[in-house]
Amino acid sequence: MPMKLFAFDLDGVIYIGNTLLPGVKETLEKLEQRGEKICFLSNNSTLSRKGYRKKLGRLGLNIKEEQLFTSSYLCALYLKNCRKITPDEKVMVIGEKGIFEELKRAKIGISRNPEKVRYVVVGMDRKLNFRKLSLAYQAILKGAEFIATNIDVTYPLEKKTIPASGAIVKALEVSTKKSPITLGKPRTFGMKTVLRSTGFSPSQVILVGDRLETDIALGNKMGITTVLVLSGISSSQEVEKAPPSLRPRYVISSLPELLSLKF
Repeated sequence: MPMKLFAFDLDGVIYIGNTLLPGVKETLEKLEQRGEKICFLSNNSTLSRKGYRKKLGRLGLNIKEEQLFTSSYLCALYLKNCRKITPDEKVMVIGEKGIFEELKRAKIGISRNPEKVRYVVVGMDRKLNFRKLSLAYQAILKGAEFIATNIDVTYPLEKKTIPASGAIVKALEVSTKKSPITLGKPRTFGMKTVLRSTGFSPSQVILVGDRLETDIALGNKMGITTVLVLSGISSSQEVEKAPPSLRPRYVISSLPELLSLKF
């Protein structure tokens, strides 16, 4: 049987908060023993690839940096390769250290001055305040390009969910009347980056996620086999009500069930 690439979301699939979900380590090990390839495609911009590698290491998973495709990394890649950002062009960031680290690693300049920035990048920011929002608003009105790392409206923790990047993006979208360029799922930029980096085609990929409107929507749009795991955001009741574009090929209650599926 030809080798497959298993592309996993992180939050709600591999872990929730700082807790590794049951059976994840064993499932990943068995997939690798079968000769399958593994990568991670996450909308979460709070950490860089280096940061996620450390976090996964603390949870007992030995993951290489090149296996990680996070929205913070995709943002730097987009600015560098697609927008051809120059040393004179600066970026304003609403976000956490993941975005800052990836931009600095790519040698992309950062500024808080609305008069001097060419781009405004918005991601998850748990220290958001009115000043940050106001500066970004001013920069966008002055012509800065508005980029959203993702538009997830909620973020899962161990015992609750909290507002996420999408809530911040929506505040700026409504106030500026400008729509952002979105890089994360369900947009195709991240998965296309994965395919270019790994050499796999869509028919060889299994996309495993916990959100119908991001993970499953992306996979279905690109002709990729989709698996929804019910350990995160979306529920079985939502699957039943979902339109065909958001309906996964397979639904499993926990990650170890993935091993019994026939692809």
